[in-house]
Amino acid sequence: MLVHRGIVPADVARSALASAAPRRFLIQHGVCSQAQWEQWQRTDGGTRPVLTRYDVGEELGEGGVGRVFAATDKVDGRRVALKVLRPELASDPVQAERFVREARLLQELEHSHLVKGYRVAREGETIFCAMELLPGRCLQEVLAEHGRLDEDQALQIVLDVASALDALHGRGLVHRDVKPGNVMWSPERGAVLIDLGFALAGGSGSGGATTAGTVHYIAPEQARGSDRLDVRADIYALGATLYHLTTGSLPFEGHSSEEVLAKQVLESLSGEHIRALQLSPQLHYFLEKMMAKEPGMRFQDPKQLQAEIRTHVLNRRHQLELEQRAQQGSRRLGVRRPDPRRRR
Repeated sequence: MLVHRGIVPADVARSALASAAPRRFLIQHGVCSQAQWEQWQRTDGGTRPVLTRYDVGEELGEGGVGRVFAATDKVDGRRVALKVLRPELASDPVQAERFVREARLLQELEHSHLVKGYRVAREGETIFCAMELLPGRCLQEVLAEHGRLDEDQALQIVLDVASALDALHGRGLVHRDVKPGNVMWSPERGAVLIDLGFALAGGSGSGGATTAGTVHYIAPEQARGSDRLDVRADIYALGATLYHLTTGSLPFEGHSSEEVLAKQVLESLSGEHIRALQLSPQLHYFLEKMMAKEPGMRFQDPKQLQAEIRTHVLNRRHQLELEQRAQQGSRRLGVRRPDPRRRR
């Protein structure tokens, strides 16, 4: 880890490991002091925070800008998730400002399908935010372990995430990074959208920075670097997420990010692949409309999307209930009653 972070040269690390006492070797060669060595041991090479207010537990996950740990708040005893900005990024004013902005946004927003932020702070060189500790796992992990989901479950997830996007839309924000890895799911809580690090005021004119996001899910206008994104870019990404959840594969793949971005802009979805999996025509329609190349052809806001999908889900449940009643009725009609004359 120290080599990976650029703190200890690789050749020095090899020599230290080959010696009988790595600690003594590093200290004698001026790589670190005794205090520094002890700090590296306490912090797993500087990757694990030691904080006054929190007892830091197991690592829950790792992303591009930070690591997330389970922790206990010593003040009120609450279990929280601590998102800690990577040490090498904490000294970058742009990265630090974005991290703090995300944390404050999570504190301000109140929605059952958005992760809740509690506080953001700095202790020494460590910048961190405390958030609610969510039950369940992210959808990327669910896909990796169990494969694709059934339509009903996937559509309920889309409804949950769309309601979170509607809350962001009400604040004039675009999430810009909707994907399975940024959605937690559990039977108790449903789907919860996390990681607002790329969230941006819609149409803020931020230039090419709008290409931030994950290439397999971003909308064509985002891939082109448009500086006028709105919530319809998030609806596209939610459609790509729905595609992944129900087919078990990405909508567009390639050997490089550039190739995937080109396909996002130029290629259409494979209807043949969707039909081969025997997905319903209604789901195919939702995918095509959510992932239309032109924003004007998509659902225009999360409420419109929710209304159509919710109507379909309710109709599907009603049809299923009718079919179950019909099956129960046919079973009753098929039962032969005993003939009382046989008893005599």
